[in-house]
Amino acid sequence: MHLRLVLENLLAPLTQRWTMWSAAVGGHTVTDARAPGYRVHYFNPQGLWNKGRLTQVVEVEGARLIYLSGQTPADAEYRVKSGDFRAQVNQVYDNIEIALRAAGARMNHVVKTTTYLTDAAYIAPLREARAARYASLKAPPANTLLVVSALAEPEFLVEIEVIAAVPAG
Repeated sequence: MHLRLVLENLLAPLTQRWTMWSAAVGGHTVTDARAPGYRVHYFNPQGLWNKGRLTQVVEVEGARLIYLSGQTPADAEYRVKSGDFRAQVNQVYDNIEIALRAAGARMNHVVKTTTYLTDAAYIAPLREARAARYASLKAPPANTLLVVSALAEPEFLVEIEVIAAVPAG
């Protein structure tokens, strides 16, 4: 009996939190179980914009998080091969894939990105490239998009930071 009361007292705050969270969330939820003890919940709460290009909330449980520095269109020799935005954004995504592989991750492990553009005119082609790179995912990662006056080098038109989650251990 004593053990039962102890467990009820320990679980009550968690149950209350879950009930409040569930009631607040509403909207579409996708849970992606990638490995035992590692879960990613993607959801778009009611009351927030939801057009499928990004996920408003991504919750990761029991994973190892990987943070990538902002990836630019520069190659391994720090050269930018093209001034064309589409070529640059594809180079950025190629660089992201290289960095993720080095950390034992892939694009499907990306849970959050922050994207920096030097011109709002690049938003549409960015969205096309992003959709193509994340086409196989059940839900797209969370994303913040910023239009800035300049990046670290004058020829950089785009930079993307990434947070990925992989099984712990």
